[in-house]
Amino acid sequence: MNKLEKKKILNFLLKNINQFSFSEIKRAKIFEKNKTYRYSQDKEISEIIIAYFFEQNIENLRSQSVKIKEIKSITLKIKNLLEYQLQHDFEKKQFLKKAFLFLITEKKFSQMLDYFFKASSMMWKIAGDTSDDINYYTKRIILSSVYSKIFIKMMSCSAYDQKDIIKDIDNSLDKVRKFNDFKSKLNLSNILAGLKNFDFTSKKTGRGF
Repeated sequence: MNKLEKKKILNFLLKNINQFSFSEIKRAKIFEKNKTYRYSQDKEISEIIIAYFFEQNIENLRSQSVKIKEIKSITLKIKNLLEYQLQHDFEKKQFLKKAFLFLITEKKFSQMLDYFFKASSMMWKIAGDTSDDINYYTKRIILSSVYSKIFIKMMSCSAYDQKDIIKDIDNSLDKVRKFNDFKSKLNLSNILAGLKNFDFTSKKTGRGF
């Protein structure tokens, strides 16, 4: 399936959200008279289209690089990018609910985690992050956690409104800031030295804690 075919199918599904199921995607009208996919499985087609949608989502983030260029604060850049992505997700809420339900049913949890990580990585890249040590991964893991948590809440709560997105982003980033403040006060070198000298092989009798 080439890029043009993927785009055509995806656009049809997005415009006809109530007329298909990923588990039986070949029943959608776009496949009725198309012999190209006669021998393709529903699962195979669905996985290709969902993966393509995720790729497009991540690529679309690049369009925000010009918009946030004048913002000096890295935190504000990340906040703007999170808001953009979650607003976009909200607009595609019904499609995403079907996509994630399919992935959960097929136990494709790694694909879901991979999407959140790659989207978060793109946000950091656009924001100007140049870290290449352990911070590269910790930044992306933390942002993935923030993004996925709000995303799941948005998908599962019927009363969730677009106005709630900014509030949840602010609350989440504030918690991350407090955690970073706490972490910066720790003397990690002393902690690591203490662990190094600790005898993990020693055993004491008793009931533990």
